[in-house]
Amino acid sequence: MPRAGHVICGPDYAVSRLSSPGFDLLYCREGQGTIHIGDEIRRIGPSTCAVIAGDRPHGHFADRQDPWVLYWLRITGAEATTMIRMLFGPDGRIPIARGAAIADWFARLFDLMRERGKNQELLINRQIAELWSLLNAERLAMESDRLPPALTRLIAAMGDRPELRWPAEDMTATARLSGAQLRRLFSAHLHMTPREWLRRQRIQRAQDLLLRQGVKVSWVAETCGFSDIYHFSREFRRVVGMSPTAWRQSDSGSSR
Repeated sequence: MPRAGHVICGPDYAVSRLSSPGFDLLYCREGQGTIHIGDEIRRIGPSTCAVIAGDRPHGHFADRQDPWVLYWLRITGAEATTMIRMLFGPDGRIPIARGAAIADWFARLFDLMRERGKNQELLINRQIAELWSLLNAERLAMESDRLPPALTRLIAAMGDRPELRWPAEDMTATARLSGAQLRRLFSAHLHMTPREWLRRQRIQRAQDLLLRQGVKVSWVAETCGFSDIYHFSREFRRVVGMSPTAWRQSDSGSSR
């Protein structure tokens, strides 16, 4: 079960730990502060989401002149590890344009955590999956703002239709670049190949669909552009670390 909270910090607010389980995800709604991870210091301003891995000495501290208002979430598990690495990358920060949507997400999470119904765990897991979708949308918007137009054009097209085959000739025609130029842009700006980017989008879409009731894994595989359920299961396991069925049934996914 994740832990979460909302803190209106004073100028002396400080948290410092040698280690903690999983990850701490912080959303700075207002004000500012710093995150310390080992010897590294990252300044966090308003409308920024940041993540702290708990396996190293770390802390976070409010700015004395402009202390922050924080929403925080502590989360553990293989699914969380995979999604955080996929979304945040080495910088560990995502600027948030739709702050009201993130604040509303936390409010709904707090409501769910106060309930004690038999479906509480399932509902919270679905809520966590919604957070990944929100952060992925923010990350894509951030990347689009700084990407070359050709790359923005292609990832927008592939993101809209990830179920298509997207052979190399379709990618180059959409980007209006040669294959070599396209691979160089993906490597320089996204640190992956076009195929790896497309696979990541397909897996994220598959995770959203797997949380729907009554959905068959074979339908998810077809809808997300995989040639068959065996190919889907192999790629899903490669990215997430377990099969689609195991992910759906695990504590990290939907419990059913």
